Amino acid sequence: MKKNLNVLFVGAFNRGTKDGSSGGQLFACTSLIESDLKNSINFIKLDTTAETVPAPPVYKRIPKVFLRLSKFLYSILFRKIDVVLIFSSAKLSFIEKGLMAYLASVVSKKVIFAPRSGLILNDYERSKFMKSFIPFVVRSSTYILCQSTNWKEFYKSVSGEKDEKFVIVNNWIDIAPYLQNKETQINSTLEIVYLGWLEEYKGIRDLLTALKILSQKQLNVDFKCTIYGNGNLFEEASQFIKDNGLEQVAFLKGWANKEVKMNAFRTADIYILPSHYEGFPNALLEAMASQLPVVVTRIMSVADIVQHGVNGMIAECKDPASLAEQLEKLLLDENLRLEIAKNARETVINKFTIQTAIQKLEKIFYETNHTIL
Repeated sequence: MKKNLNVLFVGAFNRGTKDGSSGGQLFACTSLIESDLKNSINFIKLDTTAETVPAPPVYKRIPKVFLRLSKFLYSILFRKIDVVLIFSSAKLSFIEKGLMAYLASVVSKKVIFAPRSGLILNDYERSKFMKSFIPFVVRSSTYILCQSTNWKEFYKSVSGEKDEKFVIVNNWIDIAPYLQNKETQINSTLEIVYLGWLEEYKGIRDLLTALKILSQKQLNVDFKCTIYGNGNLFEEASQFIKDNGLEQVAFLKGWANKEVKMNAFRTADIYILPSHYEGFPNALLEAMASQLPVVVTRIMSVADIVQHGVNGMIAECKDPASLAEQLEKLLLDENLRLEIAKNARETVINKFTIQTAIQKLEKIFYETNHTIL
């Protein structure tokens, strides 16, 4: 009989953030500690949930970073810890969590490091410091949890570490709520839905330009795009819609709570993800589980999720014309929409459930515990 492991889990656990926001990181962390893993793992939580989304300015975050580093040091020095599991986002989050990984390695603790933001790639491309720091963190860790095959190749190539250090565990969702969504939806005006931040890296400008291209084509089908979310480009997006006469095509709705999101998945005809950077997008999995045909850009994790023309349509990144082309194919072909939607749901059921992730993670925890440093 295996003994229960003591795992220090650095991640997001606080559902009561000041602005009531939540995201994929929070779901991933809370779903693990509430899963069957709790029967074999004693999770010792160190909460790093951001107070608001987006995170507060750096100067407001620094004091809490030092407080968390102090708590982390106390835990690895004075508590019985078998394995350290660290979930990290990008920028300051990666620096803080990377320091934790290094400190744990210094005192011979085994570290599973899980980088979970597509913006880490952006950090690597634009920052000389991160070009050195990201490989340093990889080398300080026992294992790196990679969200997809392409992420594994990225971390492996920048660090020069051996293949066995990198373990692929795709994102997961609780599929049950999404299986209750309608299997077919017939709308006189076909609805495209977007849910997410209105930021440049999310491709919101590309989406609006694609909608402009489609509106000028005079397709023999009525369509609209409902955009749920907020961000730095909200006002710019609103002005673009007015300046280009898209008031009957694109609709900005602000943030969607859980109920609104579920209804959006229920009533929409197409889901679109025009991002430039993503870790492994939960919203894409949720849309596919809701049996929606999807259009997604060729970002890091897409190859592990979408097969073009089979369970989704892939557009080129930062290319509004390509987005418009793939949307047009789905708008004009009902049979294609229905076939892709059916295959999309089957993909999520077969590959991206929490049960699949738990089986992999439990094995990794015990293998890590027996790794000789």
